[in-house]
Amino acid sequence: MVLGTAPGAADETTGDWTGALELRGNYYWETSTRVVAPSLDVSLAAPNGTRFGVEYLVDAITSASQAAGALTDNRFTEIRHQGSGRVSHELELPSGHFLTLGGGFYASREPDYRSGGANFLSALSTRDRQTTYTFNASFLHDEVRQLFRTGSRVSPNPMGGTDASRFAKNFDAMTLAGSVERILTPQLYVQGGYQYAYLNGFLANPYRRVPLGDITAREGTVTEIHPTVRRRHTLHARLAYYIRATGTSVHLAMRGYADSWDVRAVTPEVRLYQELGEDALLRLRYRHYNQTAAFFYQDVYLPTEIDDGDLATFDPKMSRFHSHLAGFQLRVRGGFLGGTVLDGLRNATLDFNLSYIWNTNRFGNGVIGSAGLTLPF
Repeated sequence: MVLGTAPGAADETTGDWTGALELRGNYYWETSTRVVAPSLDVSLAAPNGTRFGVEYLVDAITSASQAAGALTDNRFTEIRHQGSGRVSHELELPSGHFLTLGGGFYASREPDYRSGGANFLSALSTRDRQTTYTFNASFLHDEVRQLFRTGSRVSPNPMGGTDASRFAKNFDAMTLAGSVERILTPQLYVQGGYQYAYLNGFLANPYRRVPLGDITAREGTVTEIHPTVRRRHTLHARLAYYIRATGTSVHLAMRGYADSWDVRAVTPEVRLYQELGEDALLRLRYRHYNQTAAFFYQDVYLPTEIDDGDLATFDPKMSRFHSHLAGFQLRVRGGFLGGTVLDGLRNATLDFNLSYIWNTNRFGNGVIGSAGLTLPF
């Protein structure tokens, strides 16, 4: 939900630096979880074409239920801190083409989870900048631990001890992605790409237990266990068309997903951007998502069919479900403040985002919202 901020090009003649400061508040709500996530992003552009950026984000996640780690149905709030940095540089090649190279890192920490990663990016643009080829690679390492927040203080997972000291799992991931984007005409733009991801290690939830029995009677639980390897493939494409006479832009997108757990998903999306004068832009959005279930997911696990140690999951994200998302964004630039006592804010941008999601899995429906203020300098 956090939008990137691209500073304006630095002035190579005067040697001036340019940049932007972005303050953002993000909000997510569904039946059992609420997330409030303020963030701060600072980006800089040097006169020689080098760009820098840093971001700091805090997640306050309020949740309930044994699946989230409590053995009794009590709410708790967990805080996650995340910091990241990025740098890139554009080179003009002897052929007249442009090559951008860059990379970044991030680190995230919460009481029972640590994550860190790095990424590399490259982009080659033709001399007329009508075609751009990109290649990205990222790597991450996660450490999963176990805490007991409420209730009996007994481990919700037999792999842990009563003080969680024996539960220490890790997983690693690598992602490779490439794309091609092309400006066909001043009004028409197309883009397409492919992403491959490889995950290896502990990929389950250390707190979630899988109930046994049917809907009329529960007969105990078993440990949630996922396969330790997951391979993901994603194809995506986007087409954008600008109608100059009305100041309208239509974006059509499609994403297809498949992985080694037999999860298949398709995500069509349409966005409509409408200029409202010189200083305002309205975006309307609709997205549909439809996926199959993982091969080891069942709606009901019978005690006679499964033992502790078998593959099993109670994760709604592993079930067969579909969702609909509809939302809007209003972005307003402070150009109308020029010549007033607030003239210093004439290039600032304020945006509001609100979406509602209809879900058919146990997560239920949800609300996603954010508000941001971008101050260029």
